[in-house]
Amino acid sequence: MELLEALLGPEGRRRLQLRHLTNEELFQIYDNELVLRLYNAKNLSDTRRILARFKGYLSGLPPSTQTAKAFLTQFTGKRRRTLYRYTQMIKGFMKWYGEPLDDFKVKVPKTIPPYTRDDDIDKLFKAIENKASHKGCIARDRLMVKLALATGMRRGELANLETKDIHDDFLIVRSGKGEKDRVIPLSGEIAEILCNFVEGKKHDEKVFGLKPACLGNKIRQFAKKAGLNDLHTHTLRHKFATDLLEHGADLRSVQHLLGHENLSTTQVYLSITDKRLRETVNLLSDETKGLKTLPEGQESKDEPKLRYDISDRGALVTIKAVHKLDEPVDFPYFRTKYLSHFVVRNEGDKPAIEVEIGLLKEDLDHLVAHRQPAISAGEEVRFKPDMLKVPEGRYHILCQYKQIFSEDHKSAWFQAWLSFRLVKAIEEKEVYIAQEEFNLKSGIPEDSRIIMFTSKPE
Repeated sequence: MELLEALLGPEGRRRLQLRHLTNEELFQIYDNELVLRLYNAKNLSDTRRILARFKGYLSGLPPSTQTAKAFLTQFTGKRRRTLYRYTQMIKGFMKWYGEPLDDFKVKVPKTIPPYTRDDDIDKLFKAIENKASHKGCIARDRLMVKLALATGMRRGELANLETKDIHDDFLIVRSGKGEKDRVIPLSGEIAEILCNFVEGKKHDEKVFGLKPACLGNKIRQFAKKAGLNDLHTHTLRHKFATDLLEHGADLRSVQHLLGHENLSTTQVYLSITDKRLRETVNLLSDETKGLKTLPEGQESKDEPKLRYDISDRGALVTIKAVHKLDEPVDFPYFRTKYLSHFVVRNEGDKPAIEVEIGLLKEDLDHLVAHRQPAISAGEEVRFKPDMLKVPEGRYHILCQYKQIFSEDHKSAWFQAWLSFRLVKAIEEKEVYIAQEEFNLKSGIPEDSRIIMFTSKPE
């Protein structure tokens, strides 16, 4: 027996000892582990609840991968995110027990936050103004919505906000998600309204005097009266984030204001506000297909007079960043996106020729450059500059190329620009990329293009 334990090693001996415990003892020991790992009270409560159900499901039998999978099949009718969370809870236990569920994965569908129009917010305020009873609370209710829109605070953070945390031009969120504090600057207007509202209140008094559920129910009721059945407190948080990004805020700042653990959580808002996608789609409209054309008889001094059939898209080059996923081992409730590489793709129906691709600094000095004879229609090229050697800051990926117009065999230079911010990740040898704008320029004169190579291609 001693020889066997020596061969097993410390981890093997620990697992062997667990096999000799009753389920009651087993789950109690793991509960002690949970208390040390999970700081969020709701996460701890939810995990305990699911594990208690799992223990009851076992009915005295020892845990196994087969019983764990059979237990999880009870939840296949629930939403995928719910099934994912429950699976991670059971996976954490089974890994600790020594029988990991490595061959069982739940894919969560990629969803984007809802987009809320400005006129919907106006309707919400009108519903508050027109409330039939408790008119003395109108100022408070308006302020709740205004503050949510101006700070992106969560429902619980709004409810738990205390007078002592309100300052002249900022407020402090105490014990936000993940038990983290953060500071949120306030604009002059909302700061003045908020300071006037809390004047005379006790130092440790709650600003709104409502429990989180009650605060959320009030906003939902006002939304229903306004005919906005899908609007709730978290919708106002989404509105705050999308408005910031649409006005040019950088992703890292928005991450801090929202209190997100990972930049990838904030990055989903780019799916709504991504101007480069809208501009790319607009290129296919009747007004913007091909090169820009001028009214009849009017000529441009800056761009060569080149025209071709409006139905011919020619070469149309787009650029995007491709990310890779890194999933933490224990309790992977979050997925973090790190940069993998850039993809340059010809979405048009003609080849791009004399292609030059480069990584440029904000002042347009190039750091890395690549050239190739052509990119065929539908072809994509991977561009993988070593971003670990580049300091944090704003950069551009530039692809400049020519295309030939069959009518007169003339050629013109085109440029595709992807602007982005580079942020070094805490994880070693990883970086984040916050994509900003994508721009296309046509009819570039020879002497106006970016020089990335001193010699002509062979």
